[in-house]
Amino acid sequence: MTPALFAGTSAVDEHTLMETPGGPELIRRHRETFITEADFAWIAEHGLSLVRLPVGHWTLEAEPPYEPAVELLDAAMDWAHAYGLGVLLDMHGVIGSQNGRDHSGRVGPREFYKISQHREDSLEALAQLATRYAAHPALWGIELVNEPTDPRIWRLWEFHHRAYRMLTEVLVPGTRVVFSDGYLPWFLSGTLRGQPDFPVVLDCHFYQAFYPWDTRKSYEQHLAKARRRAKLIAWLQRKQPVLVGEWSAAMDPSALVGRSESPAELARGYVDAQLEGYADTLGWCYWSYKTNTRDDWNFRHQVESGVIRL
Repeated sequence: MTPALFAGTSAVDEHTLMETPGGPELIRRHRETFITEADFAWIAEHGLSLVRLPVGHWTLEAEPPYEPAVELLDAAMDWAHAYGLGVLLDMHGVIGSQNGRDHSGRVGPREFYKISQHREDSLEALAQLATRYAAHPALWGIELVNEPTDPRIWRLWEFHHRAYRMLTEVLVPGTRVVFSDGYLPWFLSGTLRGQPDFPVVLDCHFYQAFYPWDTRKSYEQHLAKARRRAKLIAWLQRKQPVLVGEWSAAMDPSALVGRSESPAELARGYVDAQLEGYADTLGWCYWSYKTNTRDDWNFRHQVESGVIRL
């Protein structure tokens, strides 16, 4: 998302960047400048109502080599409230990593599933997050863990249930508790049942740019698959509301080869097909609001260029 931040280093994630000479200062400067109050104003001015805000387990309390960012998170919550926006606080990186990917904070083994203390500490990080912001007027919901991917699915079930019980003792009634489908929506749907005062929401992430069965699709096949998601979503919502917590305009470039339309027209067609498929959900969040470059992953660029029409 921000390759400029890592330029000139061998770092592959926030953990290794923080261990790089000068890395902490790079992170501090990035945090202070990349997203500001003006961005929250822009989001509100364009008619949006929810910000899905990713945080790491280290955000409130230092966990070396990571540095906390509690003052910035406080400011973000206040900016959201000032502009009439709700916030979904998304635990994007738990202790031990839930998927071994860079966006969990650390590339490597998924020790969250292996080491029970990591899960206990991750529950404590969620508890701290909930306690600090439970009464904040901008808090729309808390997401338990982003994109958990591991065969040890029973560990995730247990974590979801324990986290839900813990959060309902802290949060204000009406706050949503969001759990990820782990890219297995047909398998995880309905596995966390909520109380009326603390509704659960299933977070589904839909991408067609990575897997071989998608990268071989033609442009028309991409659009058809995106529209068909309406049927999957209708089935999932029999058990709980669905939030499409991540999606984008990105698809494999091979699907665009030989097309006579402009890149913007092709992207707009794909975006429109996806929004048609997501029409009956609780809502959606694009990944991501902003990147280093003006590309398919940059929501603000897509709006300003006319690809996404709000």
